Amino acid sequence: MKSPLRPSVVCFIGLLVAASTALGFHYVYVYAPPLEAGEAFMAAMESGDPARVARAIVISAGPGVDDIREPTRQEAQRLIDAGFERGRILDQRKREGRTRSYHYLVYREPDGGVYALVATRHGDDFRVVIPEDPMSEGRLYLWDYTWTG
Repeated sequence: MKSPLRPSVVCFIGLLVAASTALGFHYVYVYAPPLEAGEAFMAAMESGDPARVARAIVISAGPGVDDIREPTRQEAQRLIDAGFERGRILDQRKREGRTRSYHYLVYREPDGGVYALVATRHGDDFRVVIPEDPMSEGRLYLWDYTWTG
């Protein structure tokens, strides 16, 4: 009597390796760059250097507007002057715009408020998007976010 076909251990290990490699590439090229942009922004804000902050951000007119621009030195200094306390990035949500993708980094402030740091690709790297008109009182860099998790 012939025994039923069973996948071999080698095939199973091969599938596991292929799947973990695919997940690794997904993390490195899709998930990590916006998180790194958020971390670079927080480090720049903590440094207090307006030039470093300006390299980490872009300015947008609003959440539904796909046009972004480089910040002025005064805008970067205004962010620093408003004060900064490092929060924590909890999650990442992606939203497709008309011309670009936005990554909402779900961000918890030290006081427990949940907002969003928004990151998008600008040129070859990702940067944090700052609203022209502040969305959050006292935190010029945060966007309103409805916690649904």
